[in-house]
Amino acid sequence: MLPEDWWQEEEKWVFGCIWKSPAPLKVVVFSRKALLDRIPTKFNLRIGNVLPQEVSALCVLCDRELETAAHILLHCYLAWGVWSTVMMWWNFSFVMSPNLFTHWDCWSGVASRKRLKKGLSLVWHASIWV
Repeated sequence: MLPEDWWQEEEKWVFGCIWKSPAPLKVVVFSRKALLDRIPTKFNLRIGNVLPQEVSALCVLCDRELETAAHILLHCYLAWGVWSTVMMWWNFSFVMSPNLFTHWDCWSGVASRKRLKKGLSLVWHASIWV
C-alpha cells in the first residue's frame, strides 16, 4: 500500500495545489518533500542512521527543539521571524500552525481572489527556501 492511500482529503488537495503552483519545479519538489518530512533534517538523519548517535539532533539554530521539517520551516525563531515579517507586510495576525499541511492549507485559504491566492502560494514556497 502506498503512503498516498493513507492521505486524507485535505492532504490530497494540498499536494494537488502544490503541483499546480507557478513556483519553479525544484521549489515544488522541495515543498512536497518538506510536507512529507523527507528533507535531511538532523532528526531524519538520525532515524536513517546517517547521523551518529553522539551528535545532537537539536536544531542547529536554536539548540532547543529537535530539528524536524516543521520546526525549521515554522517554529524555529528564524522561521518565525520570516513569517512575522510577511504578516506585518500584509497587516494581519496569524497563529502558527502545528504542522506544514495545516500551515499551507491556512495560508491558501486566506486568499479568496485568484491573484492573491497565487501570490500567497509563491510566498509560501519562497519562505521555505529562506
